[in-house]
Amino acid sequence: MCSSSKQPPLISAMMNPDVYNHPVDNLQLIETHISWVILTGQYAYKLKKPVNLGFLDFTTLEKRRFYCEEELRLNRRLAPNIYLDLVFISGSPEKPRLNEKAEAFEFAVKMKQFPQAAQLDRMLSRGLIQSEHIDAMACFIADFHHNASV
Repeated sequence: MCSSSKQPPLISAMMNPDVYNHPVDNLQLIETHISWVILTGQYAYKLKKPVNLGFLDFTTLEKRRFYCEEELRLNRRLAPNIYLDLVFISGSPEKPRLNEKAEAFEFAVKMKQFPQAAQLDRMLSRGLIQSEHIDAMACFIADFHHNASV
């Protein structure tokens, strides 16, 4: 978890349970080089950082919206029950309002949160993944790519 004192005002504000219109349990922030993911217990909200790394450019609001929509479109093919919606963030960075179709100053991908213990790396470390699981996953991914439109 990251310290909210070093985060942009919006991320700090989104660590307040009052921002959400659903029950919140144990807010957590996960930060990557390109995004912030806020875990709320029931849902996860992923916001793109306004960065340009050459191979990706999230520097404008329009680009962040586009890539949130693309993330939903692409990932729903394999995980439709996880990737739920594009969230409009309106209000102000200090007092955000989620999913009001008012003028958005930021966007997020809303996902169904799953137990962190279900992540592949954690299951591997506990010895819960066997070779037949890897084989089945490889076949599934190969079939997906074989049937994907190009």
